[in-house]
Amino acid sequence: MKKKIFSLLLAVLMILPALVSCSNSGSNPEAGTPQTPAAQNPDPGAAPEEAEPEEEINSRLAEKDDLPEADFGGRDFIVLGSDEEGFGVYVAVDELNGEGVNDAVYTRNLTVEERFNAKTVYTGVSSYSTCASQITAAVAAGDSESFDLTQYHVVSSSGNAMKGEYLNWYDIPHVDFTRSWWSDSTIDDLTIAGRCYLAIGDFALSSVGRSYVMLYDKDEAKNYQLDDFYTTVKEGRWTIDALRNVCSVVYTDVNGNGVEDEGDYFGMGTDSYSNLNTYLWSCDNQIFSRGDSGELEFNYYSEHLVNVYDACWNLINQTPGIFKKGEHKAGMKLFSEYGTLTCNAYLDGTISFLANFEHEYGVIPYPKYDEAQAEYKTMVDGNHEAMAVIVTETELDFVGTMCEALCAESYKQVMPAYFDVCLKQRYAQSPEDAEMMDLCVNARVFDLGYVYDNWKGVSFYFQDLLVDVNHPDITSFYQKRKKVAEKYYAKVVELFENGN
Repeated sequence: MKKKIFSLLLAVLMILPALVSCSNSGSNPEAGTPQTPAAQNPDPGAAPEEAEPEEEINSRLAEKDDLPEADFGGRDFIVLGSDEEGFGVYVAVDELNGEGVNDAVYTRNLTVEERFNAKTVYTGVSSYSTCASQITAAVAAGDSESFDLTQYHVVSSSGNAMKGEYLNWYDIPHVDFTRSWWSDSTIDDLTIAGRCYLAIGDFALSSVGRSYVMLYDKDEAKNYQLDDFYTTVKEGRWTIDALRNVCSVVYTDVNGNGVEDEGDYFGMGTDSYSNLNTYLWSCDNQIFSRGDSGELEFNYYSEHLVNVYDACWNLINQTPGIFKKGEHKAGMKLFSEYGTLTCNAYLDGTISFLANFEHEYGVIPYPKYDEAQAEYKTMVDGNHEAMAVIVTETELDFVGTMCEALCAESYKQVMPAYFDVCLKQRYAQSPEDAEMMDLCVNARVFDLGYVYDNWKGVSFYFQDLLVDVNHPDITSFYQKRKKVAEKYYAKVVELFENGN
């Protein structure tokens, strides 16, 4: 059941001032098979009926989680995470302070605490590598008390999964991945043979904020007399070629030195990290996808991959008006300084970089490969959180109840405050902007090959190669690494097929 975030959240936006002021047992499904009755899982191709705003509000805020009554005796539900990105404020805060997300997090936790007599507590460590080490140490020591849930850097966390340190989510009672507060990808892309070790739920709020998008300067787009970007996106014409055409006509040698440098005005700004990786998925080339048997299969290299790489390499290295720099957030930084028409960014970059931006700006998805591609797609930066439970955990009824409840209440209370107040109401400048943000979030792909990459797979080839002007082809690069990549991903599949 795909989420219709746009209609729901625009409806919730109407009641945000009031908001801001203030299961079933786990199953073991076949991979990719929804675990809901047919009546609750309508044909995904059928057009949804439009609902009145009051109905939309009720749909979100009053959706039942079906959890049984329980009293956990005032114990703490401890979440272990990394402090590097500051995501701990999405897990637990000490008090209300009048800020929308803070207060929604506080209210969510209080709602769950009063219902189940258990308090959500965050334990943050200095880095994601430290977090990984603590998980390994806890498993080795048979520790079941230091923390109940791990929630940190998804690519690093996959290393713990590959060591067999996480439980299968389908063995945890009360967790229902078919509900609105769990990403569809948890079943569609992260489940093999009825097993899933890393899950994406609304309690892990960074999996929304770190979604990759593009920003564009509306004022300068008018000055350059460009076609309306939103119309281009809606008509399915926002492609690699369309982006190349824009960049080709926008570049201006502002400082007059005859060299493309930071003193000029560019069509697009990007860094040379996951900004570039994202084109792999935006051009519809997943590392793992469902084969004819219905099982996820490793199929990274193909003729389509070669075509995608050629198009992206030409965009980045042979198109005038592209500014790239090996510095995280370089494109967002240049954009915020009025140095580029568009930039690659992640969604919550609008908060940190554009709070004082005086031009009107818009949010659009990454381009498709071509107009024949059916949908826009994007990825979420590897520093976003994934949820996991270590194998030494013994209180599974407690953990399952709290995870399901916190995801459900995040869906009802925190997501609207975060997505609408921080990303729409405060920063987006029209309802059409909000619609574009929804399109981008609905376009997220959580590819098994990326989630379980652990810096040993193929996920980072694009960022390594697209900035290399001396490497115009990907075939020779991949052929030298093919056996290593295939061997690694065979181990990933083995983890699922045979279990820990």
